[in-house]
Amino acid sequence: MNKKDYSQQMNEKSFKKFMIIWSGQFLSIIGSGLSAFGLSVWIFEKTGSATPFAMSFLFNILPRILFAPMAGSLADRKNRKVIIIFTDSVDAFLKILMALILLSNNMSIWMIYIFLFLSSLLSTFQGPAFSASIPMIVPKKNISRANGLSQLTFAAQNMLSPIMAGALYPIVGLKGLLIIDFGTYFFAIFTILFQKIPQPEIKKATSRFLKTSLKDFAFAWNYIREKKGFLSLMMAFSVLNFIANLSLILLGPLILSNYNTAIYGVVQTFYGSAMVLGGFIASVLPNNNQKVKSMFLLLIISGIGLSISGMLPYWYIVALGFFIFMLPVPYTNTLLFSLVQTKIQPEVLGRVSSLIEAILKLVTPLAAILAGPLADNIFEPLMSENGTLANSIIGNLIGVGTGRGIGLIFIICGFSLVITCIFMLLNKNVNSIEKRLPDYIEE
Repeated sequence: MNKKDYSQQMNEKSFKKFMIIWSGQFLSIIGSGLSAFGLSVWIFEKTGSATPFAMSFLFNILPRILFAPMAGSLADRKNRKVIIIFTDSVDAFLKILMALILLSNNMSIWMIYIFLFLSSLLSTFQGPAFSASIPMIVPKKNISRANGLSQLTFAAQNMLSPIMAGALYPIVGLKGLLIIDFGTYFFAIFTILFQKIPQPEIKKATSRFLKTSLKDFAFAWNYIREKKGFLSLMMAFSVLNFIANLSLILLGPLILSNYNTAIYGVVQTFYGSAMVLGGFIASVLPNNNQKVKSMFLLLIISGIGLSISGMLPYWYIVALGFFIFMLPVPYTNTLLFSLVQTKIQPEVLGRVSSLIEAILKLVTPLAAILAGPLADNIFEPLMSENGTLANSIIGNLIGVGTGRGIGLIFIICGFSLVITCIFMLLNKNVNSIEKRLPDYIEE
């Protein structure tokens, strides 16, 4: 790309343009949250078992890991706007197809798994295309605000979609929620269809797409390794991701072992509110020039909050701890994405960001696999009334009985997060990223 073309693209940047596109994506993601909630209720109604939930989780997360290299390669080598429109359109078709199958009373559990896999696959390809487009649309001074709004979207999905779907499901059922989700597609398409999204030039691939994707994956890995400190930064956020997933999976068993579902809903509302508030704060704060330091100082607060949630068996202590734990997360994610978009060249951003997402997501299945056995087979027995730690300092401090083993897991995870952050703050390669590595987007 010559200087003239690049300057022209820079002049086309507008936060207003991003806001128009974002508003459509916001509504579409809320719609997806409605159908996802409806699917989970439908599966439980049909099976009455928790096992299908684990299977649905697996089918939802696998594409995000397996196809990340291809998604990043496609985002850098093809028109990003076309990718976003195409994936939205096919996903809308899947939703209306599911509604039609439900109307004919022919829906089976195995079909749900296939639809979940395909929908997640489409989201996997759309994510890098949208993320890599942000620095091409938004001026540098607004990068953090744009990423903050993206975090607010997913936080709102976690909080608003279950509330709305819970009220609508008894009235319209799963097919009704799917039709509403289908309807949000048109708003998303309308907001992006007439917006120009600049695309950096790249050399065309000479080999087949699969081979090209593998080469691009290797390129992205070497690219990150060469930028000293970046890989360590990604590993630190993998620890956060593992701890967050492990904790959220065990939150239900901890609360429900001592309280009813209503109390569990209140606790969920607490941490959902924290994420929405954190996303809102991230969307209004100005650009931060000390992103790395801010990220890890805030995550220390998160670690302290998680440890607090495990200290006592009272639900309001757990809720308070999770509120503190989740509040900084949207802003730290905003800072991370802004740092990546600033320090990675636009023409390779799709490949690199998809690899980063794969690294962060890789620990999610591990957390799901380990959560149950760690709680049921190790920590709960240790903290039972006759357990090994019952009469220890730990037992006397946090109590014994049902749920105290999970409480101990939260305390250990919280301290592990704090220690990880301290190591990162002392890591010179990580701390010097902002000053040492050049910016690749202009004001």
